[in-house]
Amino acid sequence: MITKQYAIDNLPYTGRVIIRCENGSVESIRNVYNNEHVASFNALIDLAKSAGYSIVSPDGIKL
Repeated sequence: MITKQYAIDNLPYTGRVIIRCENGSVESIRNVYNNEHVASFNALIDLAKSAGYSIVSPDGIKL
């Protein structure tokens, strides 16, 4: 477990960070690098569709 104060004290001056909490406690902290993106699965599907890809589930249903 990471204390909330430790998490705050160790945030980068510039950048993006993912903080995972469980039951009110900070469980992990991770830097998000410039070549990485964070998005929901639905946002990923929308991005792929806007780029012209067809998304088909394993059972053959087009999303």
